[in-house]
Amino acid sequence: MKTKELNYIDPTIFSHHTVSVNDTTIHYVKGGSGSPILLWHGFLETWYCWRKIMPSLAKKYTVIAPDMRGYGDSEKPDSGYDAHTLADDFRGLIQKEGISEELIIIAHDMGAPPALLYAAGYPDEIKALVYMDNPVLTTKNMRLLNSFDPSIQNRGGLWWWGFAFSTDMPERLIIGNERKFLTWFYEFSPDGGTSIEEEAIQEYLRSFCGTEGIRGSFGIYRDVFKSMEQTDIYEENKVKTPILALGGGLGDMVKKMLQGVAEDVYGGVVPNCGHFIPDERPQYVIDELEKFLISVEKE
Repeated sequence: MKTKELNYIDPTIFSHHTVSVNDTTIHYVKGGSGSPILLWHGFLETWYCWRKIMPSLAKKYTVIAPDMRGYGDSEKPDSGYDAHTLADDFRGLIQKEGISEELIIIAHDMGAPPALLYAAGYPDEIKALVYMDNPVLTTKNMRLLNSFDPSIQNRGGLWWWGFAFSTDMPERLIIGNERKFLTWFYEFSPDGGTSIEEEAIQEYLRSFCGTEGIRGSFGIYRDVFKSMEQTDIYEENKVKTPILALGGGLGDMVKKMLQGVAEDVYGGVVPNCGHFIPDERPQYVIDELEKFLISVEKE
């Protein structure tokens, strides 16, 4: 495993680990002390998307930032990318760490749906969830977001979701063009992607390049219908865990969708921000987390 020193991450505070859970091997970075916080990255990212947030959190919390299966230095199996299985991976990690205190989860993009199911399935173990800029994977929501309508299909809509199901097509077209594929997503941020430094791009490309990395990354989309079935039940049996919704590119849609499956939803829109909230507005995330936790404590 390559664990070179990276900007933002002080090796005297943070250390790299691996753990075998749920029939796979998960890599994670850990540091700090205090109440535990689990950081959950999304599509085309790794644990390193939290680099601007981790140092501040580590002053007060025990920070655990894993790579999901299929990403970074975690194993890239052929299956197991539905939200329940991904949640079980990280719950197994937390258990092997011996953490019994209630957990705070901060999740971005496609890391947010399995984080939601973790909170839903084990409410006594999760103190609070921050859910950032991703649809809630119910059948109703996904049908709306994938409708063939100009307001939805602007700039291609969610074209990569369907692309994932084209047999072997991502592997054929992206290999050799990994950087162009990755940076396309950054270009639509308000700052044109300048908040995502070259070092971060290189760190993501290190594990995304090649057949194994591409198949692993697209696994969360190829299993999305399983994840939708797993999430639909919470439209009737709502999640009890307090949730902070932070919408960037998706705006207030994130909060509205969460209100359809959860009882206790705070937050709203992150101002002057695109999709990559941890990169674009890291201090905003830290500040909103602290205000959110104060509100949760008062309940």
